[in-house]
Amino acid sequence: MSDAATQEIYLTGLRNQHAVETQAIGTLQNEISYTKAYPDLHARMQADKERSTTQAARLDALLEKHGSRKSLAKEAVAGAVATIAGFAHVGSDDDVLKNVLAAIGFKAYEIASYKALIALAGAAGASGDIATLEQSMKEEQETGDWLGEHLPALVTAYLGHKRG
Repeated sequence: MSDAATQEIYLTGLRNQHAVETQAIGTLQNEISYTKAYPDLHARMQADKERSTTQAARLDALLEKHGSRKSLAKEAVAGAVATIAGFAHVGSDDDVLKNVLAAIGFKAYEIASYKALIALAGAAGASGDIATLEQSMKEEQETGDWLGEHLPALVTAYLGHKRG
């Protein structure tokens, strides 16, 4: 495979991840209001939305550095998916739990995506991008770890709200 082909695969990966971050921002925006009864989760989701916004800006900067930019079509699809996902559990009795479980799965996907981008950056000769990608991956790991560690407490809080 030529260096140009590898570079294009890497840039496509960056555009795809930008769309993923856009979807995350939209999904979090839709779900934050449902978490007000869970202050720790609410604060974490607000912080995660801010992190995703920062991560999207980092990806924009990497794309610009390589003479490319985000895909408007992918952004539009990601925004629509986030809107639909926000309605998936609306009115569901256990929407908070379902959303937390979905977020844990989404974090695993984002971590894997950043790992793939790190490998692609190395193969594409963009080793200067790796530290930026690693920073975003570590942030996703922190949030995923937090969600996993706090899941039992969130279930207990959910049960308390249902009983109370």
